[in-house]
Amino acid sequence: MVLACANGDRDTVLEMSRRLGFISGTESEIMLETHVQAGFVVGLPFAKPGGYDFRASNITQSVSNLGATMLRHRVTPPPDEAYSLHRKLSGAFLACIKLGAVVPCRELLLEVYEHYQFGQGGETLSSGMGF
Repeated sequence: MVLACANGDRDTVLEMSRRLGFISGTESEIMLETHVQAGFVVGLPFAKPGGYDFRASNITQSVSNLGATMLRHRVTPPPDEAYSLHRKLSGAFLACIKLGAVVPCRELLLEVYEHYQFGQGGETLSSGMGF
């Protein structure tokens, strides 16, 4: 999911979101578009090689603006597991912003992704995901 967001792959973001329970398939187009845009914003640090300057970003403002729209149009709550993951990710982003961190996020993501064992037999949820 993070890789799809980082790569700006709208179709895969929607498919992964459906499989993971973030969306049900009955959402309005405005909800789907807002959901995808929020994913792309969260994926920004992972989108390009090299260091991502968190202090120079406006991720928190962008996500906040999109979140208000999603709250109005959401038809199903996110999976329970997502709440703790979102808190951890937002906490890490906020810490990086406060510290003025410049982090090679894409390289770290790809290193984890390339070495992670997905499910039985190494299957991935999205077999066509490119880097």
